[in-house]
Amino acid sequence: MTIPPEAPLPPNPEPPSPVSEPRTRPSGEQLRNLSGLRRTTHASPEGRHVAGVAGGIARHFDIDPLLVRVVLVVSVFFGGAGGIVYVAAWLLVPEESAEDGMVPVGPPARNLLLWIAGGIAAISLLGDAFGDTSVPWFWLAVLAVVALWYANRDKLGRKRGGPHPPPPAASAGSAETAASDAPTATARIDAAPVPTRHLPAPWAPGSYDPSAPIRPAGPRRPPLLFGRAIAVAALVVGVLGLVDVADWMPVPTSAYPAALLAVFGAFLVLGAFWGRAGGLIFLGLLALVALPITMIDFSNFDAGRSVEIHPRTVAALESNYVVDVGEIVVDLSAIDPATLDGRELEIVSELGEITVIVPDDATVAVEAKIGAMGEAQVFDETRGDFGGFTMERTHVAGKKGSENGLDEDADLLLTTTADAGAINIYAESDPRAARFLESTGGTR
Repeated sequence: MTIPPEAPLPPNPEPPSPVSEPRTRPSGEQLRNLSGLRRTTHASPEGRHVAGVAGGIARHFDIDPLLVRVVLVVSVFFGGAGGIVYVAAWLLVPEESAEDGMVPVGPPARNLLLWIAGGIAAISLLGDAFGDTSVPWFWLAVLAVVALWYANRDKLGRKRGGPHPPPPAASAGSAETAASDAPTATARIDAAPVPTRHLPAPWAPGSYDPSAPIRPAGPRRPPLLFGRAIAVAALVVGVLGLVDVADWMPVPTSAYPAALLAVFGAFLVLGAFWGRAGGLIFLGLLALVALPITMIDFSNFDAGRSVEIHPRTVAALESNYVVDVGEIVVDLSAIDPATLDGRELEIVSELGEITVIVPDDATVAVEAKIGAMGEAQVFDETRGDFGGFTMERTHVAGKKGSENGLDEDADLLLTTTADAGAINIYAESDPRAARFLESTGGTR
């Protein structure tokens, strides 16, 4: 018998050249779900320089990490918006292959808090762009705490009630007894069919306990209005804060608790006819207590806290004014520019805001100094920075705006210094000076 030779094995085909898979763009739902953010590590393609926040944001939104880093650094100098976003993400967003960040919260709460931090950053950015950096931090913090509690209410309830006991497991003895008492195959065939229990579908795997009794379905409970009320309250407070920082109209501090009281009261009335009010009564009481407190003018308890001066002659104008902490307003619009005659005026504040109104027909040389951090608005120029800076501008009589440098022959040489705070120098015709001008009254 002849054994045929084995056929040669076919040559191994060369592997196909690798083809880069097309990168899919994230969907809108994925972009809105900020709980999927993960901070990058040093081994990530996006890299990591500080905490991996910029790389995580770039990967989540599918943009260049360098662009994110530049935007975050630049926006720090505009109301601190970049710092707010970075710190919030540093605390809440976990690193790759981690479940919790430095502050452990669930994904719904993380998503909500990150959006709240983004809203606060946007308000700060808009406030700085419109020349007013006042932000209702207290009420935004209160809403953030309430939102965090609401998002984790189920987890907190499980902690108070304790874990659910596991279903009883069958012991080995009972299994042997059941096996011995089980009928034979012939008996099972001859026995009458046992009616089976039909379960409503769909059931989550492992969630059905056959030993649990079937409870009849009762009437559907009305929806809980707490979450809807919090969402409406956050929207109303956000709109008030935007109107306030944009300087569209003055918004008093008491307007915030009054708006919250109105929202919670409306939902309580709605809950009397439809839905369940939940914890709105407690929040309404808090807003009711905060309302009269915010209506108190605390400046009446400290006379040196705020100084407002409206001199009408050079004789009523002192050579310097010093305020340790607080606000000082010096309105020079009523003084005849011809009587200034090279007058020198110095205003110093350690912590607070300095505002000076000068006549349109006077040539005023201004030297504005910020010691540590703050913002200076000198006529048509604005600058804000950390570490201190100095601005030198001159307003020429009869002209709009200002020129760079100091004119030694100016009618008024004004020096303003603030260690931390704001310096505002406006001409009389500047719209920003309108709320500081008074035809009569004031301290002279």
